[in-house]
Amino acid sequence: MLTKDEAWRIAANPELLRKDQVMKFAWLAATAVLLPTAADAVTYKDIAGQWCGDVTDYVFTPNTLTVKFHDGRPANAFKITKYTYTNESVSINWINAAGKGSVTVFAEFSGNPITMAQQPNGDKPRRSFHRC
Repeated sequence: MLTKDEAWRIAANPELLRKDQVMKFAWLAATAVLLPTAADAVTYKDIAGQWCGDVTDYVFTPNTLTVKFHDGRPANAFKITKYTYTNESVSINWINAAGKGSVTVFAEFSGNPITMAQQPNGDKPRRSFHRC
């Protein structure tokens, strides 16, 4: 393994690398670039808008979660009281029609096509969604 000083010296003078070090150095550089950082944290723009699922579609606005059912039932709109963001998920606090508060967590955000999953909670199963 390269020391920090060796890595800096080699970065400035790549011809100093031996062939067996080239792959190690390239792997370390790629790993550093791909590691999550605070800039990779989930934000409102990641969840905002419409998401399509197998059973329901969700629409997230700053203050409302609208659930549209595929079986013809009327849509439900719930008041969102708080979004809590982490590097990998967003927790949404919302209030149902009876005034009861709940929290739903969405995670597993991924690239192309853009997907996410509602995380299981008690008797509620994991549900996959994609951008509509």
